Amino acid sequence: MTDSYTFVSAPDFLSPIDSSVRWEAGMIDYAKHPAYRDYVASATLGQRISALASFGSKFALLLTKRLIRYEMIPYQNRAPRSFGERVGFLTQGLKNMFGAARKAASLSSASAIDIELARNGVAGVVIPDSQLSQLKMLADGHFEALAKRRGHKANRREFDESRSTADPRDSADMIACVAAIFKDSGVLDAASRYVGRELKLVDVNPQINDPSDTFWLDIFPDKDGAPLPRTAYYHRDASGGDLKAIFYYSDVGPNNGPFSYVIGSNTMPISKLDDLLCEANDHNGLASTAPEARRTFAALPAKLRQKGAFGNDLPDDAPLAEAIAKAEWEVVAPAGSIVLFDTKGIHRGGMVQQGERRVITCVLG
Repeated sequence: MTDSYTFVSAPDFLSPIDSSVRWEAGMIDYAKHPAYRDYVASATLGQRISALASFGSKFALLLTKRLIRYEMIPYQNRAPRSFGERVGFLTQGLKNMFGAARKAASLSSASAIDIELARNGVAGVVIPDSQLSQLKMLADGHFEALAKRRGHKANRREFDESRSTADPRDSADMIACVAAIFKDSGVLDAASRYVGRELKLVDVNPQINDPSDTFWLDIFPDKDGAPLPRTAYYHRDASGGDLKAIFYYSDVGPNNGPFSYVIGSNTMPISKLDDLLCEANDHNGLASTAPEARRTFAALPAKLRQKGAFGNDLPDDAPLAEAIAKAEWEVVAPAGSIVLFDTKGIHRGGMVQQGERRVITCVLG
């Protein structure tokens, strides 16, 4: 990494989440949770069978996606416009299933990013102004289009309405610029060494948020007046084998929705089965706190009642909530900052209280 990049690490007053904290299936007792207990108690046999059947079908789909490493398939093949791109999806999926991934190159000595990523699951880099200016020349048009798509709709705006995906067929220059920055800064190589195989840039997603985005506040819509849990919106991603890097496209202060990461949570013990069960419920929509989703989720057997998006359900006095509070890093940083993180660690996107936050969320897989 050259001297033109500035390394950023978690504040010294934070310490990684306690190593004794582990993920347990019964971590949240939904039979006693005030937003779920009535649904758990009243679930009929028919509802239980229906919920289990729905879960089973989605779980099978998830296993297929894991086998073909779906998130690592290029965007143009996941959203094909031609027969050839559809064939490309099948071809890449088969390669992912049966091909050997290229191992990442090793270092004689670890970089600062390597050390911080291994210890905390997250690391930061600030790129030089010249690179930020180059990126803005190529990406400003995407943000302008996204701003128009968002319009002036306030409240109940869905998360995906604030985000777009840069298509390599239309945005090759911008994507190449992002990829070059990741390579030059050492971010891509450090990410590859972290997972032990050669990664590449898979997705580039411009995103805009402001106080009119209330998706993180609109939990338990039928429970007016219920206090927002302090772990609201914290989650582990429902994905397999990828890392993410967030570009701060604008300055992000304490009120502009800083990204938060629970340092050390990347090594929190969780069984492979529990991880898949969490992913399955996130994929099938049962991580939602809307009444119908809660009713179906509550009808599942207790072992299956797990979510990657658990933060909205976690009681404030739970041991994990206490551990999160002691280890959460709110990444306040200037435009041009890159936050690289393990998506299986506990994290949440910023909750914008004031102004506007523009970021580019990238997937490395």
